[in-house]
Amino acid sequence: MKILITGATSGIAYNVAKQLIKRGHTLYLGSRTEKEKDYLKEKLNQEDLDAICLKIDVTNQKDLEKVENIEIDCLISHAGIGIGGSILNTDIKDLRKVYETNIFGNFELVQRVYHNMTLKNKKGKLFITSSLASMLPFPYLGFYTSSKAAISLLTFTIRKELKILNPNISVSLIEPGAYHTGFNQVMIDKKGKLLWKEEEIEEQSITRLQRNLFAIIEKKKFSSIVKKIVKEVEKENPKFKIRAPILQIVGTKLYLLIFR
Repeated sequence: MKILITGATSGIAYNVAKQLIKRGHTLYLGSRTEKEKDYLKEKLNQEDLDAICLKIDVTNQKDLEKVENIEIDCLISHAGIGIGGSILNTDIKDLRKVYETNIFGNFELVQRVYHNMTLKNKKGKLFITSSLASMLPFPYLGFYTSSKAAISLLTFTIRKELKILNPNISVSLIEPGAYHTGFNQVMIDKKGKLLWKEEEIEEQSITRLQRNLFAIIEKKKFSSIVKKIVKEVEKENPKFKIRAPILQIVGTKLYLLIFR
């Protein structure tokens, strides 16, 4: 199978890629910058793994055009960014940055891959990464979580549209919980531009709280979500929702039951 994974430089996507390479699939791995692409190549070489590495910034039209020249059986759309900060006190330009990558860029990629699948084989698999956090109102992480909520809803809608347009192309929604990839720590520390400086002290205390919270809840190993993704990628009819780890799934459901 020919598989394209975006946002594949590290974390969950990289570990999924490793397993799929070992299982004999042809992997196209996208990184946001040339520097990240070179870093990814070096990591693969060190592990004696072979894949085609590409610079694919989903907000860059030239990068998206590259996808049109690749025959893809399966897409795992995993690219994403996060910027922390209060919705009430962070420059709206930072919200646009998050949405440009997480929503607009990802779904333009999905559109292009879907079109190619329809033209060439009339079949294929689309996997779109959201997050369990899409259902939770985390203070000071609203830009990120709201973008993931949009991803989940759009993917649910694509599922219904494919039943009308092309039932031979499947779509699956990947909703990982909190894993220790380093992404959450970067997002917590990388606050957007403050509109009012007098609230800076409050933001610093929130940052400390967030770091302590994620230190407790993050799962250190990726195996629970990686195994599920690899299993569904290789299935003829993948299931729609892919979620892990189980304790965070239960915790999310309990939160929604009690507080909503």
